[in-house]
Amino acid sequence: MNERSPRLPFAAGFSDTPAQAEPAEAFYSSGDPRYSDIARRVTLLERDNRALLSTLNGLQQRLLDLEEHLRAREVSRPQDTWSPSAANDHLAIAREYLTCVEQHIHPFAREATIRLGAQLRREPLHRRIAALTLALFDAQTPTPGSVLVAAGLPPHDALNTTATQLCEKAKKLRRRAEDTGMPFTFDFEYVPGAPLDETWQKPWASCEADLPVQFVVAPAYLVAERVYAQQLVHTGVPYLA
Repeated sequence: MNERSPRLPFAAGFSDTPAQAEPAEAFYSSGDPRYSDIARRVTLLERDNRALLSTLNGLQQRLLDLEEHLRAREVSRPQDTWSPSAANDHLAIAREYLTCVEQHIHPFAREATIRLGAQLRREPLHRRIAALTLALFDAQTPTPGSVLVAAGLPPHDALNTTATQLCEKAKKLRRRAEDTGMPFTFDFEYVPGAPLDETWQKPWASCEADLPVQFVVAPAYLVAERVYAQQLVHTGVPYLA
């Protein structure tokens, strides 16, 4: 005779049929400590969720306020009136400026040194070039007399014609830069004895890049705080006459 296989009880009372599921509310009101613990956890999670939602709403409002503030600043900021080709104009000006320094000012400094009967020693020659670029590009309206004095020559030297031509080149470059409407400057600022900063400085002629800066030979050409032509500097140990 086959015996009936035993069944595991489904609920209290060991009934052969599963007990009906009780409503969730019954768990909270039952005396079972497990359900009380679950209820506490759900309550804490709901509280934390409300706190997170409140924080999120606050952050979203701050973000909206910040965006509104930035839009207001953008509207109130004066609009630039630069022409689309202004940057290209400054690139051309920068190239001509460097050409002026290397192919006109440098030979003028050499000629002045020869006329003075001095030796063409590197640092004194570089200092003469530096004096010439300062006279030409630091002043709004350079004069032939100031250029000759910077070169160490008398005000009425025979190189007066060349000095006049240099002044015209410098003034023409400045006028072209001003016509673009973009802010620009010829920057002579430097720190004596500091390492060369390759982002905006370059050693002049045969100077070595790993030696400290001694003085500026030719200024940097900056347009709207961007480097269009690097500052040309003399590097090395201090010169002793």
